Amino acid sequence: MYLSFSLIGAAHTARHFLASLRGEKAEGVRLIIVDDRRILLLSHWYAPWAWTLPGGGINRGEEAEAAAIREAHEETGLIVRSIAGKIGTYKGMLGKGDRVYVFYTGDFEGSLAMRPNLEIMARSWFDLDNLPLELSPANRRRIEVYKSGQRNEAGKW
Repeated sequence: MYLSFSLIGAAHTARHFLASLRGEKAEGVRLIIVDDRRILLLSHWYAPWAWTLPGGGINRGEEAEAAAIREAHEETGLIVRSIAGKIGTYKGMLGKGDRVYVFYTGDFEGSLAMRPNLEIMARSWFDLDNLPLELSPANRRRIEVYKSGQRNEAGKW
């Protein structure tokens, strides 16, 4: 599990480095997708012992909400119709421009993509009150903020 957390950190560091070489910000998104009292989490091939929220990088010229909707579809197969709100904006540890925006929604359609792809190994629904131990600590904190009802939080990732 700790190896997976390290690999996730390494992937984020590489993305930030490549963005800075291009003179861009390394902004990313995460999306809390809820269905009643369940939340959708996924596991990546490069970090198979950790669960995370769907999300990824924001493309040049793309709005953060649009990136969250796009990433959710790419990683889960679900079509998000709208974003309900923003949990917060968080500064990453890699300096200026390293930001993560976290949104939430329950407004989606379609079925969960069951086949693995080149990035995502597994997707699964979990009870909000019974999250897996292998959940990324930063993602766990964002889910706790969602559950508490707090919105527009700011701080470190």
